[in-house]
Amino acid sequence: MLKLSQILNEEVESVKLNRFEKRTLLYMCQEKVNPINIRDVYEFLEEQLFMKNEEEIVKIIKLYKHNFSYENVESGECEKIGESIDSPKNEDYDEEKIVLGIYLDIDPYLIETLTHHTILDEYENLIDGDEYLVGTYQQAVDAAKQRIWGIIDTEGYSYFDEDWLSYYVEIDDQSAKYNAEERAKDDVLHYDDEELRGMIYVSDEYDGLIEDREYEEEELKEKIGEYKIVKFKLEKLDKEKKIIEREIETLGFSLDYDNDDADGYSEMYNVDISEMTDTLHNLETVIFEYLSYIEQTETEIDNLEETIKKSNEEISKYEGEQLSDLAIESLSENYLQDYSDDPMVYIESSGFSISEAESEGMISIDEPALVRDYIADDGLAGVLATYDGYENTKVLNGIRYYIFRTN
Repeated sequence: MLKLSQILNEEVESVKLNRFEKRTLLYMCQEKVNPINIRDVYEFLEEQLFMKNEEEIVKIIKLYKHNFSYENVESGECEKIGESIDSPKNEDYDEEKIVLGIYLDIDPYLIETLTHHTILDEYENLIDGDEYLVGTYQQAVDAAKQRIWGIIDTEGYSYFDEDWLSYYVEIDDQSAKYNAEERAKDDVLHYDDEELRGMIYVSDEYDGLIEDREYEEEELKEKIGEYKIVKFKLEKLDKEKKIIEREIETLGFSLDYDNDDADGYSEMYNVDISEMTDTLHNLETVIFEYLSYIEQTETEIDNLEETIKKSNEEISKYEGEQLSDLAIESLSENYLQDYSDDPMVYIESSGFSISEAESEGMISIDEPALVRDYIADDGLAGVLATYDGYENTKVLNGIRYYIFRTN
């Protein structure tokens, strides 16, 4: 097993070559294997010479790289190999490569540094081709953020689950209000009054007002009918009253004119006048009652007419142009609330993608919070360990390093 002390405590020393080592170095030089490219050297030893012992492979690679240059190989200067050559024992490895070597239990010489695409260092295990990201916790966090930002730039917000994404979308109030009103105005053009009343949930109220008005109109009709009957009776009583008043006046005149009551007419006239007067008083009482009733009925009729007028005013709010205005106002509020409750509904109704809606100023997205929470939900490994989703750690010199496999 590879030990850290073996990695860190190497120094240059003179190594005596055995026959196989000498012939191997010479053969690689003749085959123009590039000594700078460790991968080429490793693959040549494994595939052409069928070497399997890791320690021997690493020794040959080190000897070849340290004693041969690309120029030597290209010019064919391969005969300078003696019985002994220098072998580097103190390689200058990055700590990340050392950590990965410890984790994989291989010599760091067999780990190739790749071109960095993230903040983390990227390496490949030359033995099996597996690739890894290695770095501190903060570097891992920054790399995860970098990856999510990259996803947003390349794939857009459609990469994320819409229900999850909606928590980070905030609609622009002015834009949403305008769009809600325009949508409501368009709806009003395509529905009749009955449908509009249903859409804004005033059908029951409207039907109730219609029923109330019908009842009020029926009551008014009855009151007017009663009023006309009493009015007719009153007119008839007025005529009777005038007739009785004239008869009393006539009898009184006759009584005054005929002073000689030899025939007994005076007493008879007095009796008639008295009876007529009683009748007149009774008639006046009835007339007074009728007048009071008529006055009360007129007040009731006026009140009913005023009530019906108000009912008509209320009903008119749910008909025609006033209904359209009310529907626009109500539907706009409903749509605006829908947009606030679920911004995705707002975006879908616009026909734009999320990115387009953001560009149009319809919405804003709290991207820092989105990136932070996505990493918190999936974990660093969920974002960075694209092969297996596992997070591995090793401690070197008191620093904990995080290792993520990517292929």
